[in-house]
Amino acid sequence: MFDSPVVSVHIPQALRGFAGGQPEIMASGDTVGEVLEAVGHEYPGIRSHLMSAEGNLQAGVAVFLGPRSIREMQGLATPIELAETLSIVPIGSV
Repeated sequence: MFDSPVVSVHIPQALRGFAGGQPEIMASGDTVGEVLEAVGHEYPGIRSHLMSAEGNLQAGVAVFLGPRSIREMQGLATPIELAETLSIVPIGSV
């Protein structure tokens, strides 16, 4: 049995108050969506700023896996590899 990759999730300053003030969180998942769900589970206050009630990424948030936007890849279904960095970037008011 294989475990899901653990990645570093960079939290922007505007959302750190919802993440215990942390600039970075470690979370695991096989896809970007699963990692964001894990972050939202660990820090429930941040979830509504990242994901809509329908489970989509909020319009005012961009997510990068390494240097690439997940919108250029497979969106929330983008697979996670080991030792990757996920960055949350506000592109509007959060």
